[in-house]
Amino acid sequence: MSESPRLLAAPCAYPVFFRTYSRRFQGVRESWEQVCERTVQDLATLGNFTPAEQALVLEMQQQLKALTSGRWLWVGGTDWIHQPENFSGAYNCTSQRIRDWRGFGLMMDLAMQGSGTGAVLEAEYFNQLPPITTRLQVTMLGQPGDKPAEAREKLTQVARQGGQVTVRVGDSRRGWVQAYQSLLELASEPSAEGVWHLTVDLSQVRPKGEVLKGFGGIANPALLPQLFPRVAGILNQAVGRQLTSIECCLLIDQAAATVVAGNIRRSAGMRQFAAEDQEAAGAKANLWKQDEQGNWRIDPQRDVLRMANHTRVFHHKPSREECVESVRSQFYSGEGAVQWAGEAIARSNRDLLDTPEKKARFLELYHEAPQRARGYLRELLLAPSQGS
Repeated sequence: MSESPRLLAAPCAYPVFFRTYSRRFQGVRESWEQVCERTVQDLATLGNFTPAEQALVLEMQQQLKALTSGRWLWVGGTDWIHQPENFSGAYNCTSQRIRDWRGFGLMMDLAMQGSGTGAVLEAEYFNQLPPITTRLQVTMLGQPGDKPAEAREKLTQVARQGGQVTVRVGDSRRGWVQAYQSLLELASEPSAEGVWHLTVDLSQVRPKGEVLKGFGGIANPALLPQLFPRVAGILNQAVGRQLTSIECCLLIDQAAATVVAGNIRRSAGMRQFAAEDQEAAGAKANLWKQDEQGNWRIDPQRDVLRMANHTRVFHHKPSREECVESVRSQFYSGEGAVQWAGEAIARSNRDLLDTPEKKARFLELYHEAPQRARGYLRELLLAPSQGS
């Protein structure tokens, strides 16, 4: 890797680069020049660049003046990213409204691809989840690496016999997701005894240190054995009712913690709660507490909340006092961010709200009723076609 004045001025750049963006080929790590060639070539193909455009982008990246995204530096130009099921791995951020169990599984799937995961945890969405009806009693069986590579199954198998359920975790991204989601589904499925006796078998999973041939890096299922009992513990506390926003958040974050330990470089989570949700507003307050001996301890039940940033979403323009309190909270704890949803949506529709008058009208309608504001956007979107 050739040295440049910029890199020499930032010695930490080397470990960050080789840890995060340099892939290993035939036992050798890529140089910066090789990463640039790999990623820009694929980007040029994707964007149908002219030779001059490709040369310019390559020059700017080599000189650290304009770079492709961090996600693309890792996956761009690989066979892995050209598989349709992996396309989301090129995205830095994703967001979805959590309203069914598939949403939880998708969040884990996206995290395992390295994408940032945003979850909208407002009551109008998570209240669509089915209530938790059945306790889960989990017994773990086997260890990652028990099965040789040629004998492993990639997909998760779920077998039932009466109140006994065996979940054999598959050795793949999809296998991990299937196993995780199966617990959520079972918890909302009635059982004659009021409990499912689950045996979770990890013997099919590859061991720590084995190469991940597609995505890259090495496997590390260190926290996978803890995932299932912890998920069951959260669900069991909600038997007889629906999950709260924080319980939904904890379920997502337990999966995120497992994924990060599994050698994905980050979870990069964002959780958006309704501004009126007071439990969520203070969920990350006082995570650390001091015991009588002066030792600081973190609440083990809420530790995983640190996997994501929390944002309070206002569907009306927040007051000056609410904004000041948000800034004060962020100054002291790093948490407490707020979002004025109307303004955020207006900015993301700048092509339609292209005059101050249109934007003002949209915000006025959003304040009255978000549905009316959505209707206004539809009118603007269809207006050109009506005149043609």
